[in-house]
This record gives sequence, structure tokens and C-alpha cells, in this order.
Amino acid sequence: MLAFTAAVAQQTSAPADAPPAQPGKYVGVASCINSGCHGSTQPLNASRVLQNEYYTWKDRDRHSKAQFVLSNATSARIAKNMRLKTSAEKASLCLDCHATNVPERAVSGHIDIEDGIQCESCHGPASGWRDEHAQAGWTHEQSVARGMIDLRSVPTRGSLCLSCHLGTGAKEVDHELIASGHPILAFELDNYTANMPPHWTPNRDTHGVRAWATGQAIAFRDSLDNLSRHARGDKWPEFSDMSCYNCHHSLRTSQWRQDRGWAGRAGLPSWSPQHWAVLRLIVGRVAPQSRAQLDEQVQQLASRVARMNDRDGVVSAADSARKAMDDLIPRIDRLSWSESDVRAFMNAIADDGDYFLRADVHSAEQAALSLQALNSSLTRRNPKLLRGPTTRAIDDLFTELKQRDDYDPQRFAMKLKSARP
Repeated sequence: MLAFTAAVAQQTSAPADAPPAQPGKYVGVASCINSGCHGSTQPLNASRVLQNEYYTWKDRDRHSKAQFVLSNATSARIAKNMRLKTSAEKASLCLDCHATNVPERAVSGHIDIEDGIQCESCHGPASGWRDEHAQAGWTHEQSVARGMIDLRSVPTRGSLCLSCHLGTGAKEVDHELIASGHPILAFELDNYTANMPPHWTPNRDTHGVRAWATGQAIAFRDSLDNLSRHARGDKWPEFSDMSCYNCHHSLRTSQWRQDRGWAGRAGLPSWSPQHWAVLRLIVGRVAPQSRAQLDEQVQQLASRVARMNDRDGVVSAADSARKAMDDLIPRIDRLSWSESDVRAFMNAIADDGDYFLRADVHSAEQAALSLQALNSSLTRRNPKLLRGPTTRAIDDLFTELKQRDDYDPQRFAMKLKSARP
């Protein structure tokens, strides 16, 4: 750590008598790529920091290429359908999630839109801590106080990722954008983080099963925020809150919908339970009494959303469930997960086929993503399991999800049983 500190201090630190930089300004990725900082072509193993973070991000991380997709034919079609006044690669609607698109007044260095989602999009504007964070005695807490985003906090990291992968009041993939051709979003914190790929030293305390469980809770809470905001806004009903395949489906293969029946009046749009489907089992483990209460609140919420004309009821139900989640998230984040706990939870999901017969394909996707995250925690301990029957069964679940028009919940539920570890 001392070698790393000395090298960084020599290359980046301001003079000792210089006043501290103003926090909250973006300085750009170029300020991080000295070979003694984060720009080594190979991990140096001189400290807990790998020091090759820049090249991991640049060469292997999809975030660095996020802006480039805005120039393809799909993005051009979306821009046309959205009647944007400019091309997708210049529109804030697109750049807000596909690049580090910040106001000029917030930049003190150089931000290149073509860098896509660069360091400061996730780590926070660096002007207040860049020079200091490698100095001897400087703490992570001091950096956070000066504008660094505390990614060691799983709830903070989950909300940050979901600000694009789920959406907020400032940016989201709503029904209009989906109808214009944008892919429907899916997200699971542990899987998506591991696939970045990691540019940090693995830490089981803040990644792995804990990230999966807490990420499920954060996604549900933030989806409730979005739902409440939509119901209070001027474009209710917002169909991105609902189950796409309740309305969009092939009539040729829709018999299972009639066989399944309807929770309310037949044929009404329905709220998608995708963020509750697996979380309900986690809540059942940490707080069984809260599980019963939230199950009832979710039923009320779904009923009020389906009516589409009960804005106040939707807001009340969403806000009530969200308040309950605020109390549960710290408890879920503190859960410990032994190998036997992980196996037991995988069994609980695999045995939950009756629920997924009634839920939608997005909920089934969360079940598959969850099993994959949990199975990954087992394969990290025992790589031989990568070639085992459970891994093959999970892969088969994703095969069922590829062709959404042909999705069959009965077939998915049957294959779910094979995913027991």
C-alpha cells in the first residue's frame, strides 16, 4: 500500500499549501489513468487496489461502450418513433443513462460523451477527493464526505445501478420508450455486477449472496417509488409498471392464460409482480410476520393498479409497502448466508412453481437470475459444480425465457423443479 500511495501522491496530489478543490465537480477519466494510479495494463498486486481498473473498464466493461449503441439502427428507429429533435447519440433522453451526461457547470476537467458510463458515473464526481484519496491516513469516509459515492454500502450501490436499470423520476424506460423499440429492462445486482467484469478485489462481505438479497429488496422498494410517482403524475396509467404479456401475446398460444384464470376481472392489465416474486421468500426468512402483511399489501396494490382509475389507492398502497421495505432493507442487508442457507433457498425457489404459474414472464426471469446468483456462490467454493446438473437446469430456464412469445409458465414451472442443488 505504501508503494501505491507514494506513486499516486507524486503524480496526482496538489501542492501541500494549495486549497482543497471544490467538491462535486467532474474531472474526467483521464485523471485516473496514470500507471501508478488505475492505469496499469496488468494488476500490480502491490496493494488491495489492483491498479489496472482503467483497462478492465475500457476493454471489457460494457459501460465503456454504452454510448456507441446509440448510433446503431435500433437507436435510430427509437429516436424516430419518439419524435426526438436530434439523433439518439445527442439526445439527453438517451445520454442520461448511456453516458456521463452532466451539466457543463458541474465539470472542472474534461468529460467525453464517447467514454460512456465512466468512472465518476458510479464513483461520484472526483474533484473533492481525487488528489487526497491515495494519501497516507486518508480514509474512505473522508472521500465519501467529499463527494465519493459509498459503493461499499450494498443499498447505496443497488440504488445507483437501478437509477438506470430500473429508472427514477429523472430518467426511465417507460412504456412509450419500450413501444418505440427500447429493450425491456431486467436487472439483478449480483449477476450484473459480476459480469461487468469486476475491477476490484472480490469481497464476499459486499458482493455475492448479500448483494443478491439486498438488491432484490432495493429493486422492489425503488419500483414502488416509481409506481407511486406515476400514479401522481400526468401520464397514468403507466404501462411499464404492468405485465407486458398480459396484453401483448400470441392468441394462438394463449390458452394457458384462460386456464390460469384472472385475479380480478378477466382481461384487465395487471401489475407485474417481478420485483416481489423472489423477495417475498427473502422477507419470509427475515421477518415472517412482515411477509404476511406485505403479501396483503401487494394484493391490494395489484387490484388497484388493474382498475387504472384509482390513482389515490395506488399511491396509498405503494407508499405503505415502501415504508415497510424501509424497515426491512437493513435487516435483509445484515442476513448471513451459509452454504446450507443458500442451498435451502435455492430449493425454496425451485419448489415455488405454483407461484410462477400465476405470475408473468418477468417474474420467471427474476427466479432464473436469482438461482444463477445463488448457484454462482456455490460454484465459487466448488468449481466442479459448474458442470453439474443444477447449473445445466438453470441454463435450461434461461432457454425457456429467450422466446417470450412462446413462453409457457407450466413448462417453466416444471423445469424449475430440476434446479434444486
